Amino acid sequence: MKIILRGLDRFLNWLLVLLMGTMVAIISAQVWFRFILNDPLHWSEEIGRYLLVWITFIGAAVALRHRQHLGIDLLQNRVSSRIYHIVTMGANTLIQIFLVVIIYQGFTILGVVKFQKTPAMHISMVLPYLAVPVGGCLMLINSLRLTWETLRSIKDTKIFP
Repeated sequence: MKIILRGLDRFLNWLLVLLMGTMVAIISAQVWFRFILNDPLHWSEEIGRYLLVWITFIGAAVALRHRQHLGIDLLQNRVSSRIYHIVTMGANTLIQIFLVVIIYQGFTILGVVKFQKTPAMHISMVLPYLAVPVGGCLMLINSLRLTWETLRSIKDTKIFP
């Protein structure tokens, strides 16, 4: 299981690099075509926006894995490790409930937009909206990993007898 999760981490990191590089290249081309050649690309702004949405959701999953989201460490410095671990587990549970709702609603919205096309590229709106449930699933996987790591640290430090 560790090998699969490590492979997922590596894949997501490379996917983010690829998406970011693609977005930079497309937006740079748009600037070149618009201001130098005076002939703007009609599709570049749209694809740049959709790439940014995908980067945001995948990046949020990667940030969650590395505990890089904004957090308040006030409790960590003021309470015992036992209480801190209880609070951490409660917060992880709330995050996971929220992510399940996001995933469910993300798949629900796909049914609504499946017949719509994007204005400039004329592709299905499912592709941009798919970032929500996919990103939610990736965040849920990483949140469950953090919960498992917290449980293991509780067990290893014998906080709970």
